[in-house]
Amino acid sequence: MEVASEKELKKICIGLNVFKAKNRIKLLYPSLSDKIDLEFVESNAQRFIVTDCKYDKSKNKLKLTATSNNPIRHLPSMYQENEFLRKYLMIFQHLMNETSITLDNIDNLFRPMEADAKFLPVIAGWFGINPELLGSEEITRKVLQFAIPLYRYRGTKIGLKTLLYLISGIKPEIIEGKLPFEALDIGYESTIESPILEKDSDANLFSVYFPVYLEDVDKDLVKRLFKIIQTEKPVNSIGYMYFKNHSVQKRKTTVITQDIEKMGTEGIQF
Repeated sequence: MEVASEKELKKICIGLNVFKAKNRIKLLYPSLSDKIDLEFVESNAQRFIVTDCKYDKSKNKLKLTATSNNPIRHLPSMYQENEFLRKYLMIFQHLMNETSITLDNIDNLFRPMEADAKFLPVIAGWFGINPELLGSEEITRKVLQFAIPLYRYRGTKIGLKTLLYLISGIKPEIIEGKLPFEALDIGYESTIESPILEKDSDANLFSVYFPVYLEDVDKDLVKRLFKIIQTEKPVNSIGYMYFKNHSVQKRKTTVITQDIEKMGTEGIQF
């Protein structure tokens, strides 16, 4: 994705604290994720607020200038007029600021929409969610954002339906006690010891219907959806998944009799 102009970047960053500004840049322009430099300037204003933003297009690098306190304020007033000491202590303040920013925003690490991408699998693990089944980072964040209400409905029809919708973007229909195809019942005289499919009268089975054609859905998504159904369904139930079928025109029945005079490439003539 092409990075916006420096003017647009300033509108995005200036006025925000460093943590939120960096997160917004990473979200809007992933190519800049590892190319953001920080410069802190001494100020009596609230610390870690972005005051300036410069973008080097040739190097694809972004430099943020933010406010910071100076440790010299903790020294007696007789030392606070020493300009060399002021600049010298600011070096150590730069080193401490990165840690301070993390500690000041530690609560954001647990917010799915703002947490670092590397921390998302940890949050997913707390809810017993396999992040590999969710897909992209955007979908993972969306699912984790609703993880708490979804957890309350886990194993229910509405819970499964909502989860599948969040992952696929397709609103499924869950039909309880019904198979996607007609059941094949094996009689007692057969040597086969079990039915091919469960009977559609079985109360412990359900079908998940997606109102789209199978070829219009990514194959990897289909596999993940099926695994999610098997993972999230109640233990004592059986779940099936199927998609919309193309309408098939019924073939015209031709009855061949002894009145046929000719049969050729143009058809049958009587």
